[in-house]
Amino acid sequence: MVLGSGGAVAQRGSAPEPPRTVRALVVSSPIDIDGRLDEPVWATAPAATGFVQREPVEGAPAEHDTDVRILFDAGAIYIGVRLHDPEPHTIARQLVRRDQWGQYDYFEVGLDPNRDRRTGYLFRVSAANVQRDEYLYDDNEEDEAWDATWSSAVQIDGEGWTAELRIPLSQLRYEASADEQTWGVNFVRYRLRSNETSMFSLISRLQEGIVSQFVPLEGIQLASASRRIEMRPYVLSQAWVGPAEIGNPFTDGSDVSARTGIDIRYGLGAQFTLDATINPDFGQVEADPAVINLTAFEQFFEERRPFFVEDARVFDFSLSGRTNRLFYSRRIGRTPHSDAPDGADFADVPDAASILGAAKLTGRTAGGLSVGALVALTDREKGRAYFADVDEIRSFRAEPRSEFGVFRLQQDFNDGASTIGGIATLMHRDLPGDRSFDFLPSNAISAGLDWEHQWGDRTWAFFGYLSGSHVRGDSVAMIRLQRASNHFFQRPDSRWLEMDSSATSLTGIDWRMTFERRRGDWTGSIWAAQVTSGYEVNDAGFSTRQEVLDGGFRIGYLNIEPGPLFRSYSARFWTFHNWSHDALRDPWSTSAWGRAHMSGSFNLNLEAELLNNWEVEASVNARPETMDRTATRGGPLMLAPRSVQAELGFQTDRRHKLSIGPSVMIERRALDAGSELQLSAEIELRPSSNVEIEVEPEWSRGSTGAQYIGTTRALPFSPTFGARYVFARLERRELGLETRVNVAFSPHLSLQIFAQPLLSSGDYTDYLQLLAPETFSFDTFADGSFAGGACAGGRTCVDGEGRRLIDFDGDGQPDFSFRDRDFNVRSLIGNAVLRWEYRPGSTLFLVWQRRQEDELRGTGNFRFRRDADALFAAPAENIFMIKLNYWLSL
Repeated sequence: MVLGSGGAVAQRGSAPEPPRTVRALVVSSPIDIDGRLDEPVWATAPAATGFVQREPVEGAPAEHDTDVRILFDAGAIYIGVRLHDPEPHTIARQLVRRDQWGQYDYFEVGLDPNRDRRTGYLFRVSAANVQRDEYLYDDNEEDEAWDATWSSAVQIDGEGWTAELRIPLSQLRYEASADEQTWGVNFVRYRLRSNETSMFSLISRLQEGIVSQFVPLEGIQLASASRRIEMRPYVLSQAWVGPAEIGNPFTDGSDVSARTGIDIRYGLGAQFTLDATINPDFGQVEADPAVINLTAFEQFFEERRPFFVEDARVFDFSLSGRTNRLFYSRRIGRTPHSDAPDGADFADVPDAASILGAAKLTGRTAGGLSVGALVALTDREKGRAYFADVDEIRSFRAEPRSEFGVFRLQQDFNDGASTIGGIATLMHRDLPGDRSFDFLPSNAISAGLDWEHQWGDRTWAFFGYLSGSHVRGDSVAMIRLQRASNHFFQRPDSRWLEMDSSATSLTGIDWRMTFERRRGDWTGSIWAAQVTSGYEVNDAGFSTRQEVLDGGFRIGYLNIEPGPLFRSYSARFWTFHNWSHDALRDPWSTSAWGRAHMSGSFNLNLEAELLNNWEVEASVNARPETMDRTATRGGPLMLAPRSVQAELGFQTDRRHKLSIGPSVMIERRALDAGSELQLSAEIELRPSSNVEIEVEPEWSRGSTGAQYIGTTRALPFSPTFGARYVFARLERRELGLETRVNVAFSPHLSLQIFAQPLLSSGDYTDYLQLLAPETFSFDTFADGSFAGGACAGGRTCVDGEGRRLIDFDGDGQPDFSFRDRDFNVRSLIGNAVLRWEYRPGSTLFLVWQRRQEDELRGTGNFRFRRDADALFAAPAENIFMIKLNYWLSL
């Protein structure tokens, strides 16, 4: 969206203009939403005019006039706009699906019904009548997943174009009052041909904040709340077709199923909404991308399920790190924890735990208190296992019944410039008495307090959070958590952590404080943070952070005045450093802090927009030598060599029918620890006004000097505390081609096609053993040949069954073995979705999802022709779905 970060300032150096106001007029006769401002009442309503540029020249008058008028009645807000353009044939009218970005002229209105200067709603309509809406929160954040049901129409004539919008009051949250109200409002216009963004109230690029820069909307008088009861029942039919597996009694290559359910929304007055769902549908979603994960941590995936996406921002409680958060809704209805029993030949396990029901309450009081509460219940799941030797199918527990709850409060004051809030999450598992699930915590509780205070006309800010966690369960579960990759209590050289095999609970805290300058050419921040060793939120949240002491700072410069070469440019430098708590054992020792230095980075980023509307970005990242506590997967520290990474990319003018954005990234690591080269591009092609093709090819090749293989205590090795830590050099190649094709037949009928072919290879070479902690020194095993049950001519070889053997002491007898890790993965994920909004809020989906995957072990080299042929020859799974939902507003 373009209501971007900034503040209401005029041209640089000039005094701020007094706040502008808009006045709405009550209407008693109906308004026909046809895009023509021909009702007489439009001419009597006061017009908001005098737009100014945000881009390209901030504060300058807009090139062409825009006139906006607002009407209202007991059921809706109406916006009528005349967008003057002396060249109407140049008005861009690309046709895209609802809520999608496109290369088109548009108008948008932002509303802040509570005048809290922190939350609001955005409604956009393009010159092709494509709608887009967003929910605005925390003044500067956008929830693009928020959807409202509203109507609009546009017309193009000799003077430019006109638009009419009708926004039902049932889609907004406001305070009903017999007295006249003052809302917040702003208007934005974008003209593609001149690449000009103009606004009624200028939101400068030199200050953060969106809603806080809205101007007063006066004249609103709504004595009662609108009736808000919505129901959206759905029916879905699904057919699965895939390869049959010989001997597998659970599949014959096809399956057909059907389901139905309902989502209900009930307005509790004008400010609160109660949502409930019965048998929610999460089938019609885009598949998660394919990822080859060789790290010690789980992969984070975005939430895509409608019930958990809508109005979800009230539950946000972010922790340090891009994806870490106190509440991660994908824990609800997750993949079952239990696998098939030992000895089973085939198993049938549900993909996800069934959600029996869920409900949430969200809203905001007149006094500025935001409230959110969500509860969900997932069913116990059973799997089936087949034992071929006795020709028997047995059922087994795959997942216990679980209950989830999250409760959020946030109070704003100081005209929305300051907030304080709290959150609590709860998870309870109904573990069976046979102790088959004692490896899982039975209860998990977390709580947090967050705050933000701004002053100096929102130039300065102090914000942060404090959160705590407590998990309980059997000692088996606590041992599992202590040994997990985000804890590694078992590290033999740790001076701070210690395994407790009798523990039945874990408790910890995570906090962060930041002081920031947000306004002007120069901005910056400084922060400090800590995570204690017992902090664990992954039953209801997501965090890969280990215990840490954290600190850093950032400084940035932004120039928005067009010059002889650039329209604008910016530079940012930041650095951060993490230390383990081991440093606190000897806090006055520099060597102790050096040994406890777990990660750090120095970063410089440069961005520029050229006068021809091309964008250029360059960055350099330097990492100093640190200690790695995850490389040995719970073993001693290992040295992480210093590295330098550089990236350069540019993007051509996106307004053209063809635009490209190539980039290159190069990384080099010291001590022969590896390197990486990545080439990628973003290519957009619009062969017609309603077809858009996006292709993102990416090729990477890299080497890792020490990729973890395994740990063994065969032939104890005292320098590394009795265990031997085996690694290998890894050569990787990967080629991906993410492709999207969007065809819009009308604003309400569209076809979207997505495909992600991926070819990846990994060649493990030069097998190694770590020689000493806190080093990057290894014993390299020479390759030999397998003969007579041993390795001849070297200390490692591959036997006749494809297992890698290692002879640590060179006596000719293998001491350690494992499956050869060389791999070639060929994957194709794709779907096609035909979406028809046959009436406002009601949609018909026709969906085809396809997945193909082939994996070859023991090769590891990359051959495009061979791997591509293998991919398209691989067995395919196809899912065909028809889904119909119907929106009812009572």
